[in-house]
Parts: sequence; structure tokens; C-alpha cells
Amino acid sequence: MTQLNALTAPTSTHYFALIAPGIAQALIALDYAIIYVALPTLAHDLQLSLSVMPWVVSLYGLTFAALLLLGGNLCDRVGARRIFSTGMALFLLASALGGLAHSGELLLVARAGQGIAAALLQPAVLALIGQRFHGESHRRALAIWSAIGALGLVAGVVLGGVLTTLSWRAIFFINLPPGLLALWRVKRDFQHLIPQSEVSRTGVGALIGCAAAGALVWALMRYGETGAADFLANRLAAAMLLLFILHERFAPQPLLSRALRNLPGLQSGWLSSACYMASVGSQFYAMTLLWQQTLQLDAVTTGLLFTPLALLIVAGNTLYTRLTARYASAKVLTAGFASAALGLWLLAMSLEAPFSPAFMLGVALSGIGHGLIYPAMFAVGLTAVPAHQQGRASALMITSQYIAGAMMLAVISVLLGTKPDLTAWSVVFHLLCGAAVAGMVIALCAQEHR
Repeated sequence: MTQLNALTAPTSTHYFALIAPGIAQALIALDYAIIYVALPTLAHDLQLSLSVMPWVVSLYGLTFAALLLLGGNLCDRVGARRIFSTGMALFLLASALGGLAHSGELLLVARAGQGIAAALLQPAVLALIGQRFHGESHRRALAIWSAIGALGLVAGVVLGGVLTTLSWRAIFFINLPPGLLALWRVKRDFQHLIPQSEVSRTGVGALIGCAAAGALVWALMRYGETGAADFLANRLAAAMLLLFILHERFAPQPLLSRALRNLPGLQSGWLSSACYMASVGSQFYAMTLLWQQTLQLDAVTTGLLFTPLALLIVAGNTLYTRLTARYASAKVLTAGFASAALGLWLLAMSLEAPFSPAFMLGVALSGIGHGLIYPAMFAVGLTAVPAHQQGRASALMITSQYIAGAMMLAVISVLLGTKPDLTAWSVVFHLLCGAAVAGMVIALCAQEHR
């Protein structure tokens, strides 16, 4: 593989190479969250039925999760920069289509296009970071990248309220300027690396994996929407998962090579990724519903209340770079999950007083834990992965993340019902706390493997 000459760049400009991956991560997170607040206005203007409205939100996540494994495979075979550029161009095209949509059908096509583009972008982003940054600089790059992603998630909630007061179409058009900047910067800051000749062709495995992930997420989303198991979706998901397992077990060229699957770091990484999304990764969704539906706060106020949490996540990212200079990433991951678990428990115990010291401490601890977990889980999971397999390894981690998120959102929907009270909300936050405790146990096991 052609070697990238990035480490010879001057120190003062070295981290400017994160502009393109950072923008991509921010846009992926922003478009996942921004639609929540804008959905009522958007649905009214386009006269969407109640059955179509949930798909405006979920179609993005469904196509994203379903195609991540294929995106990771393409990234390893074609090259990270080329897949990044293709994914970003498609994302901008889909965003423009969404902003111009005059019917529900066109809007759904746009949301599906954004999800497909995000599935190409996400593994390419992590592969580009892995190509350019190594050692201590890689840890710092992950912290900066994850901080940008966290800000994108919160910006989605805040901007969703602000832009909707102008026009819901602005939530799509706002992607265009930063996306064009990212297209320019990725060609300026990264070389096109020719993949190694020994990268296996695993297109069949990637397609089966996509079908399995998509069917599973669809089944979970249907369960969350209806509160009951969907006969067709469940059986399709079970059949595709069985087919994927058989392919990976017996195929001469599995999607994830046996050596890759047996890496203890990657095993800990994808399990930690699932626990992250089932705990603090679902906290934004839960708190948005709590503040808007139960406490009856307006969209702009809800968005602004997330600002302290965003700042604390960034503080956790900054703390991560300091801690990993002295401690292994697995230890930092353990500390992050412990902080998140304690914070979520405090939130569960103080929901009736959302501005009490206990509630605020819970927000602080969960935010700092979030900031520590996100970069640490990728450092644990991807450090020992060969460069030519970074795309599919990162896709595995993110696929597990979004499947766990879909599972948690389905369970939350069932627990809350149609008219949730504070007792139901307490159960939800205790469940998020339990997922964080599970992540802490996985991180402790990861320490033993090192």
C-alpha cells in the first residue's frame, strides 16, 4: 500500500486534516437528530399521514445500519478517500432533494439517500483517521473527531428548533456549505491509497450482512412502533441472521476474516459500542421526549437545555486525551462507563426535580462519561486492526452501535406507552444505567486481555 506522508506535516497544521472527517461526522450526527424537532411542521406542510411520519425519522437509520458493512467492505477495496468523496457527494445530493421535496414520497427517497451516503461516509472517516494518525496523535485525533460528532448531535436538536421557525427546508439545505468544504479538504489533506492486493473480495458476505442488519433493525423498529412483534419482519430477520452466520462460518472468504474476528480488542470494541448506544447514546432521545412530552417544554428550550450536556461531552473528550497519555485506553473506557452509569442512576432518581443538584450532577457525570467512552471504544476496538481492514472493522462497530440503539428505542417506546409518567421514565433511565454497567464490565475484561 502506498504510504501516506502525513506525519511529516508541520505540527501547527497537522490536525487541520480532521476538518473533512469532522464535518462528515457532524453531518451524520446532525441529520440523525435534527429531524425530530422539525417533524410536526414538516408533516403538516407535506400532509404526511401518521403511518408515514415515523419513516421520515427511521428510514435514515435503517438504510444507514443496513449498508454499513457494505460501506466498510467498499472502503477497504476501493480506498477510503474515494469512498468518502462518493459518500459526501451523495449526501449533498440527497440533502438538496430533501430541501426541494414537495411530496412525502420524495422526502422518503431523500432520507434513504442520506442514510446510504452516511453508510459510505462513516467507515471511510475512521479509515482516513487511521491512515493519517498514529500512536499519541491517533488518540488525540479520535478525541477531536468525537467532540465534533457530539457537537453535531446537539446542534441537530438545537438547530432543528431554530431553523424550523424559518422553514423546515433549511434543515436540509444547511448541509450544503460544510459538505462542499469537506469535499475540498479531503482531496487537499489525504492521498488516494491503492488498497493492498490481498484484500479479499467479499461482496456476497457484505450483501448478506447488509440484509441481515437491515432486517433486524426493521423488525426492532416495527416493534417500537406497534408495541408487538411483527410476524414477517421477525422471521425475515431471523432467516437473514442465520444465513449471515452460516456464511461467516463456512465461506472461504468471509466478510470478517477469522483473524479479524478473533482480535480481543475488536471484540471488546463492538460490544462496548453496543453498550454505549444503549446507554448514553440513547440519552439524547430519552431526554428530548422527557422534556417535550412529559414536562411540556417547547422545541427551542429543549434544544438549549442540551447545550450544557454538549459542553460536558467535549470536556470528556478533552479529558480523554489527558488520561490516555498515562493510562491504557481500556482503563479510560472503564472509567467512562462508570461515570455514565452513576450519572444515569442519579438522573433516574431525581426526575421529579429536573433542576436539582442531583439531576445536574447526573447530567455532568453522564456527559463526561459520554465524552470518554466514544473515542476510547474506537481506540480499544481498532488499534490492532490492520490498515487494510479498518473500514470493515469500524463498520462492524458502528453496525452493532445502531442495532443496539434500535433495540433500546424499541424497548423505551414499549415502556413509556402513550402517556408516560415519571415512574415509567425512572424505569427507562435505570435501563440506560444497566447498559452502562454492562459496558463497564466489558471494558474491565478488555483490560485483562492487554
